[in-house]
Amino acid sequence: MSIRRSAGSLRRPLSLLLLASLSPLGALAQTPPDAPVQQQPSAPPAAGESPAPGTLRTATLRETLMIAARQSPDVVAARAQAAVAAAGVNRAWTAWQPELTVSAQFVHSSAPAQFDLGSITQLVGGVFALVPVNPQFIPGPVVITAENSRYATVQISQPLFTPAGAFLIGPAKAGAQAAELGALEAREQVLLAVARAYLGLQGIVQLMEAAREAEAVALQREAESKAQLDVGMTVEAALLRAQTETAQARVQLAQLSGQYTQLLALLGALVGEPVQPVPLADSDTPWKIPSADQRPWEDTYAVRSAELAVRANEGKVTYDRFSWLPSVVAQGRGLYNSNTGFTGQNTSYELSVAASLPLYDRGQRYAALHEDEARLAQARAQYDSARARAHANWVAAQANLEAARVALTQAESQAQLAARVQQQVAAGYRAGVATSLEMSDADNRRFLAASSAAQARSQLEVRRVELAAAAGRIAASLEPDDTTASPR
Repeated sequence: MSIRRSAGSLRRPLSLLLLASLSPLGALAQTPPDAPVQQQPSAPPAAGESPAPGTLRTATLRETLMIAARQSPDVVAARAQAAVAAAGVNRAWTAWQPELTVSAQFVHSSAPAQFDLGSITQLVGGVFALVPVNPQFIPGPVVITAENSRYATVQISQPLFTPAGAFLIGPAKAGAQAAELGALEAREQVLLAVARAYLGLQGIVQLMEAAREAEAVALQREAESKAQLDVGMTVEAALLRAQTETAQARVQLAQLSGQYTQLLALLGALVGEPVQPVPLADSDTPWKIPSADQRPWEDTYAVRSAELAVRANEGKVTYDRFSWLPSVVAQGRGLYNSNTGFTGQNTSYELSVAASLPLYDRGQRYAALHEDEARLAQARAQYDSARARAHANWVAAQANLEAARVALTQAESQAQLAARVQQQVAAGYRAGVATSLEMSDADNRRFLAASSAAQARSQLEVRRVELAAAAGRIAASLEPDDTTASPR
């Protein structure tokens, strides 16, 4: 087997690994234009090597997920969207809350008006030659509008009954709860993308370790070929083959380094700060995954959010059907007038109860009813679709996890077998019973088997996270005090 063919065989499974890591939530991985530039290492650290001070935070998978759940830009945006929906509940309650207004005026008039009964009496008496018997009982002039007048009004309106207050508060609450669950579902998807990127980085680190080992073996074969060529025990083709293997191993290291940097930038964008993974080991997060008998796909955030969306749309349709009911409002007004007028008082108040019955509003109520009925049908279809997708995700995640376990067992067995074959062929090569071509083939098989085992270990961890996501348990698994393993 040539080294060029082995390199191509490595790139194919590696591409699958990267696609599995990069494909989900591609929109969530977009960094905002004003995001700060993250400082990144030029290459991942080798096994047991610490990163340079002041470059990146090295965190376990659990720590990385907790950081992302707290400060990821996508999670923060989802929470803000849920807060907007929660404010709609307060808006719905305003249908029952009173309205209080205060108004004041200052009026200057060039033609003041007053009512003077004495002048009228004198005019009438002069015409008819009459003299008032008791002129002291004639009141003085009454100012109707003075040259400068001041007015003030205080009005309070309290709804006693309104269809919006009776039928729209429930749908608003259901919509706010649906938005909150939608934000939690967005957080689950962000955490799933973070876990995929994190585990993909750990897989690339293992692939680089295998590539470094292949480079070291190729350099050893190159040195042996040079020594044998100097004493005439081999031909230049063996040295050329060893040098080609060394070059191919270094190309693989360069490609893996670029892929590591790319995936590291994606991880930093999802988490909200630069983070690099620790070497792959046993998972530090005990995923809380219920059994299939509990039907966990029915309890995911997406399904529950779709269910509440149906309830909210049902409430809107009910409101449309009863929006013809009358609205009753109690009003109280307090008045101030600097002109006492005929009442002789500057202040007064008025109390009233008003009712309004909409008879026909140009068909807007019926149009709103038809629109909300269509939205209700859409919400019900989306709820059924969410349930079907959640069940399919659960079944697929379980099947993928079992397949990943089998693949890991097989890959580790092949890696052990390839290591033993390499040792046997190396011993035969030193004894002179094996050719350099057989030695190169054994080295390539060892490198491919080690790479496959590294990918299988990374994929197994990814499948575990995907199964936790299918049950809606990623965030719940990060809570140490959660014993019920339920997203509720």
